[in-house]
Amino acid sequence: MSESNQLSGLPAERVVDAVQVLVRLRRSLERVETGLSLPQYQLLSMVREGGERSARLADRLAVRKPTLTAAADALVAAGLLEREADPGDRRVVRVRITEAGLAAVRSAEEQLAAALAPLFGEAASQLTGGGEALLDCFDALGGALDRRFAEHRARHMAAQAEAARDE
Repeated sequence: MSESNQLSGLPAERVVDAVQVLVRLRRSLERVETGLSLPQYQLLSMVREGGERSARLADRLAVRKPTLTAAADALVAAGLLEREADPGDRRVVRVRITEAGLAAVRSAEEQLAAALAPLFGEAASQLTGGGEALLDCFDALGGALDRRFAEHRARHMAAQAEAARDE
Protein backbone atom coordinates (compact mmCIF):
# COMPACT_ATOMS: atom_id res chain seq x y z
CA MET A 1 0.00 0.00 0.00
CA SER A 2 1.36 3.43 -0.88
CA GLU A 3 2.11 5.99 1.81
CA SER A 4 -0.75 8.26 0.74
CA ASN A 5 -3.19 5.33 0.76
CA GLN A 6 -2.13 4.45 4.30
CA LEU A 7 -3.02 7.98 5.40
CA SER A 8 -6.27 8.23 3.44
CA GLY A 9 -8.15 6.41 6.20
CA LEU A 10 -6.92 8.75 8.91
CA PRO A 11 -9.02 11.68 10.07
CA ALA A 12 -7.88 14.85 8.33
CA GLU A 13 -7.81 16.63 11.69
CA ARG A 14 -5.11 14.23 12.94
CA VAL A 15 -2.94 14.91 9.89
CA VAL A 16 -3.41 18.67 10.36
CA ASP A 17 -2.52 18.26 14.04
CA ALA A 18 0.69 16.46 13.02
CA VAL A 19 1.58 19.34 10.70
CA GLN A 20 1.04 21.79 13.54
CA VAL A 21 3.31 19.73 15.81
CA LEU A 22 6.05 19.78 13.17
CA VAL A 23 5.71 23.56 12.81
CA ARG A 24 5.87 23.99 16.60
CA LEU A 25 8.88 21.68 16.78
CA ARG A 26 10.70 23.76 14.18
CA ARG A 27 9.88 26.94 16.10
CA SER A 28 11.26 25.35 19.25
CA LEU A 29 14.48 24.52 17.42
CA GLU A 30 14.72 28.07 16.07
CA ARG A 31 14.70 29.39 19.65
CA VAL A 32 17.76 27.37 20.67
CA GLU A 33 20.79 29.68 20.70
CA THR A 34 23.43 27.80 18.71
CA GLY A 35 25.13 30.64 16.89
CA LEU A 36 23.67 29.31 13.62
CA SER A 37 20.26 29.77 12.07
CA LEU A 38 18.46 26.53 11.20
CA PRO A 39 19.08 27.09 7.45
CA GLN A 40 22.79 27.66 8.16
CA TYR A 41 22.87 24.51 10.29
CA GLN A 42 21.14 22.51 7.54
CA LEU A 43 23.54 23.77 4.89
CA LEU A 44 26.63 23.06 6.98
CA SER A 45 25.30 19.60 7.88
CA MET A 46 24.79 18.70 4.23
CA VAL A 47 28.16 20.06 3.15
CA ARG A 48 29.84 18.12 5.96
CA GLU A 49 29.09 14.96 3.97
CA GLY A 50 31.35 16.17 1.15
CA GLY A 51 31.73 18.99 -1.34
CA GLU A 52 28.47 19.53 -3.15
CA ARG A 53 27.40 21.54 -6.15
CA SER A 54 25.20 24.52 -5.34
CA ALA A 55 22.32 23.28 -7.51
CA ARG A 56 22.23 19.95 -5.68
CA LEU A 57 22.36 21.64 -2.27
CA ALA A 58 19.58 24.04 -3.23
CA ASP A 59 17.45 21.09 -4.29
CA ARG A 60 18.11 19.16 -1.08
CA LEU A 61 17.29 22.25 1.01
CA ALA A 62 14.23 23.02 -1.13
CA VAL A 63 15.39 26.59 -1.83
CA ARG A 64 16.24 28.47 -5.00
CA LYS A 65 19.88 28.69 -6.06
CA PRO A 66 20.18 32.46 -5.37
CA THR A 67 18.93 31.86 -1.81
CA LEU A 68 21.53 29.15 -1.34
CA THR A 69 24.27 31.35 -2.80
CA ALA A 70 23.46 34.14 -0.34
CA ALA A 71 23.52 31.69 2.59
CA ALA A 72 26.80 30.18 1.40
CA ASP A 73 28.31 33.66 0.96
CA ALA A 74 27.57 34.46 4.61
CA LEU A 75 29.08 31.16 5.79
CA VAL A 76 32.18 31.67 3.62
CA ALA A 77 32.58 35.19 5.08
CA ALA A 78 32.29 33.69 8.58
CA GLY A 79 35.00 31.13 7.77
CA LEU A 80 32.64 28.17 8.11
CA LEU A 81 32.63 27.20 4.41
CA GLU A 82 35.16 27.39 1.59
CA ARG A 83 34.57 27.39 -2.13
CA GLU A 84 36.70 25.16 -4.35
CA ALA A 85 36.82 24.46 -8.06
CA ASP A 86 35.71 21.03 -9.20
CA PRO A 87 38.79 19.27 -10.64
CA GLY A 88 36.63 17.48 -13.21
CA ASP A 89 34.79 20.58 -14.44
CA ARG A 90 36.33 24.01 -13.95
CA ARG A 91 32.94 25.68 -14.46
CA VAL A 92 31.63 24.01 -11.30
CA VAL A 93 32.31 25.44 -7.86
CA ARG A 94 31.75 23.28 -4.82
CA VAL A 95 31.49 24.32 -1.20
CA ARG A 96 33.42 22.53 1.51
CA ILE A 97 33.07 22.81 5.26
CA THR A 98 36.04 24.17 7.23
CA GLU A 99 37.29 22.99 10.61
CA ALA A 100 35.52 25.99 12.17
CA GLY A 101 32.35 24.97 10.33
CA LEU A 102 32.62 21.41 11.67
CA ALA A 103 33.07 22.74 15.19
CA ALA A 104 30.02 25.01 14.77
CA VAL A 105 27.87 22.11 13.52
CA ARG A 106 28.97 19.82 16.35
CA SER A 107 28.25 22.52 18.92
CA ALA A 108 24.83 23.23 17.39
CA GLU A 109 23.99 19.52 17.37
CA GLU A 110 24.87 19.18 21.05
CA GLN A 111 22.73 22.19 21.94
CA LEU A 112 19.79 21.10 19.79
CA ALA A 113 19.91 17.55 21.18
CA ALA A 114 20.04 18.87 24.74
CA ALA A 115 17.05 21.11 24.07
CA LEU A 116 15.00 18.29 22.53
CA ALA A 117 15.96 15.49 24.93
CA PRO A 118 13.33 16.28 27.60
CA LEU A 119 10.60 16.73 25.00
CA PHE A 120 11.51 13.53 23.15
CA GLY A 121 11.82 11.66 26.45
CA GLU A 122 8.33 12.68 27.48
CA ALA A 123 6.87 11.79 24.08
CA ALA A 124 8.74 8.46 23.96
CA SER A 125 7.37 7.46 27.37
CA GLN A 126 3.89 7.47 25.82
CA LEU A 127 4.82 5.11 22.97
CA THR A 128 4.83 1.33 23.11
CA GLY A 129 8.26 1.18 21.51
CA GLY A 130 9.62 4.09 23.53
CA GLY A 131 12.47 6.19 22.19
CA GLU A 132 13.32 3.74 19.42
CA ALA A 133 9.76 3.98 18.05
CA LEU A 134 9.93 7.77 18.10
CA LEU A 135 13.29 7.84 16.32
CA ASP A 136 12.12 5.19 13.83
CA CYS A 137 9.24 7.51 12.94
CA PHE A 138 11.66 10.36 12.24
CA ASP A 139 13.87 8.02 10.19
CA ALA A 140 10.85 6.99 8.12
CA LEU A 141 9.84 10.62 7.59
CA GLY A 142 13.40 11.52 6.57
CA GLY A 143 13.49 8.65 4.08
CA ALA A 144 10.15 9.70 2.62
CA LEU A 145 11.41 13.28 2.23
CA ASP A 146 14.62 12.09 0.57
CA ARG A 147 12.62 9.99 -1.91
CA ARG A 148 10.22 12.85 -2.61
CA PHE A 149 13.07 15.29 -3.33
CA ALA A 150 14.86 12.72 -5.51
CA GLU A 151 11.67 12.18 -7.53
CA HIS A 152 11.18 15.95 -7.86
CA ARG A 153 14.77 16.40 -9.01
CA ALA A 154 14.45 13.57 -11.55
CA ARG A 155 11.26 15.13 -13.00
CA HIS A 156 12.90 18.56 -13.09
CA MET A 157 15.99 17.22 -14.88
CA ALA A 158 13.85 15.27 -17.35
CA ALA A 159 11.83 18.42 -18.11
CA GLN A 160 15.03 20.40 -18.64
CA ALA A 161 16.42 17.73 -20.96
CA GLU A 162 13.19 17.67 -22.94
CA ALA A 163 13.14 21.47 -23.20
CA ALA A 164 16.74 21.43 -24.45
CA ARG A 165 15.82 18.85 -27.11
CA ASP A 166 12.87 20.99 -28.23
CA GLU A 167 15.08 24.06 -28.77
